[in-house]
Amino acid sequence: MSKPVIGVNPVIELLKSDPSIIEEVWIHKKSLSGKKHRILELAKKHGVKVKLISGENFNPPKVAKGVNTQGVVAYISEFPYADLEDIIKNWENKGEIPLVLFLDELEDPRNIGAIIRTADAVGVHGVVIPKLRSCDITETVIKASSGAVFNLPIAKVTNLGKAIEFFKENGLWILGLTHKTEHTIYSVDCKLPLGIVVGNEGRGIRKGILKKCDFVAKLPMIGKVESLNVSVATGVALYEVLRQRFFS
Repeated sequence: MSKPVIGVNPVIELLKSDPSIIEEVWIHKKSLSGKKHRILELAKKHGVKVKLISGENFNPPKVAKGVNTQGVVAYISEFPYADLEDIIKNWENKGEIPLVLFLDELEDPRNIGAIIRTADAVGVHGVVIPKLRSCDITETVIKASSGAVFNLPIAKVTNLGKAIEFFKENGLWILGLTHKTEHTIYSVDCKLPLGIVVGNEGRGIRKGILKKCDFVAKLPMIGKVESLNVSVATGVALYEVLRQRFFS
């Protein structure tokens, strides 16, 4: 069953990264300029079917009423999840120090989308999510990521612990982000081949997953709030990796 990819930037990223999975693009003719015209050009370039809709109303199927589509919706059959080996190939092909992100049972699609958008920005080589008790890559995740979900491999696995072990066997050190430690992210050598685990919005990282981490770290906080939103915390940690690797 086709799934919608909603919004200008997500559809542009989809067309740039993997146009072969697109079944059709719907575009509202109203104000067909700028980025919307770019979408039309990209679709024609890649031979993607385009449906131009005239009139005041733009009501593409499978999109809830009231959703701001920006006049653009693309339809894909399924989200193209990657294999774990694809993540390894990504860092090998780029000749870079590995950086992988593990999302342990995150449930809020907006958090996941924001995290993946940041992951793409800092050069993460892949994201791993569990099949159970975790949000899939939905249209909300795609939109929140501004289409970044199409720019890096995202694997969905039955057993997150085994996936972590797989990457440990391939040379990664695993860092768990948790407040249950005195060590801060600034004490971690982020130039190592690294996998970062972040936990559920309320429960944090599961005990079994935490045991698989080689070390743990927290973000220092001097204000009155006890915690940060998981997407904000992940962003801070990822940018510390970027700083150490490229700006220190």
